[in-house]
Amino acid sequence: MNLNIRSLFFILMYCAASLKVTAQKTEFGFLAGGSYYYGDIVNTNFQPKTVGPGFGVLIRYHYNKRIALRGNLMYCRVQGADSNLVFRADTKWQKTRNLAFYSDILEVSGTVEYSLIEDANKSRRMHNRVIPYVFGGIGIFYFDPMAISPVSGKPIALRPLMLGGESYLPVAVAFPLGVGIRCYITKNWQVGVELGMRVTTTSNLDDIEGSSTYPDPATLPNDNARIMSVRNVNSVNTETQMADNFTGKPRGKIDYISDLYFIGGVTVSYRLWPKGARTYQGMAIRCPRFY
Repeated sequence: MNLNIRSLFFILMYCAASLKVTAQKTEFGFLAGGSYYYGDIVNTNFQPKTVGPGFGVLIRYHYNKRIALRGNLMYCRVQGADSNLVFRADTKWQKTRNLAFYSDILEVSGTVEYSLIEDANKSRRMHNRVIPYVFGGIGIFYFDPMAISPVSGKPIALRPLMLGGESYLPVAVAFPLGVGIRCYITKNWQVGVELGMRVTTTSNLDDIEGSSTYPDPATLPNDNARIMSVRNVNSVNTETQMADNFTGKPRGKIDYISDLYFIGGVTVSYRLWPKGARTYQGMAIRCPRFY
């Protein structure tokens, strides 16, 4: 019985020590900033009007001085409109097309961070306060492209309308890639900046497949689909669309790469450390003198 109690005691002590070590390698934080989209609508120069909000929470586990494993839960809104483009010869057809969209994205991802400078900090011993890093990983995200109806002025979900002629899933895979830098303000608190690009497996983030063409209005499922199919000036009804004869003309622009989105901003995180350094609270023991 005494042996079992002793074994249980050592097991509990081992678990407690393991949890303490794990806690020293773990930090929690958040990111707050903005997001940006690149696809069949926004594909020229940087357009500040299309920047949307982006924020999320993260947990980072320091595997060693160079490598950290990180989990992320992110939200952002991406958007684009042909009307934001500067009128040029190469953008004339997009200005005429006049498509627009916005989509809320919810992403869950896991990434691996590689510190370009060793993160050798331990509790009160601060060796390198500034840690630049790069990261890459994989995630999954949900999206739901919407647009404002030119007739009712209300938002309409685009995916059910099958404006590109085919249905698609509202879930896709993302591959986060990016850079960042974080700085220890104290032994617990860090602040930094980060910019990450998401390479996705879908070209329908904006509800526009790059190789898609305008469908025949007669084949679309309802009036909302016919209205939202062609949104150029004065083309908000079936008769005008048929007169303009958009059927079969290119609707997308980029068919060599899937859609991308970016999330960047300020990061704040808290790293778990023991409350204080271990100290000996007993009486000092002096070595005996032999002379």
